Amino acid sequence: MRLSLGARALSVVAAACSTWLTAMTGAAAAGTPTGVCTNSYAPYTYEQLAFDPDAQAIFSVIDTNGDAVICFKLYPNGAHAGHLGNLVDDKAAPHS
Repeated sequence: MRLSLGARALSVVAAACSTWLTAMTGAAAAGTPTGVCTNSYAPYTYEQLAFDPDAQAIFSVIDTNGDAVICFKLYPNGAHAGHLGNLVDDKAAPHS
């Protein structure tokens, strides 16, 4: 069975759109990149931050990429304004 010219054109457009949607959906699903902590920070989970309840309280705010890991660095001269250290999300590119 041969498809008419219109049907063939429609199938080509549909195939192209399907490929484009698949590519775009994959890119959108990637979300915010995960990575590693920079050299001066160490990775921590919520449970590992039990020694700092303030850090646990804002864990979900810091963990913007949703991988359940954030980077923490103790302040070198002890607590500052009642806080033990600095928190950032683990979005740094892996180091080589």
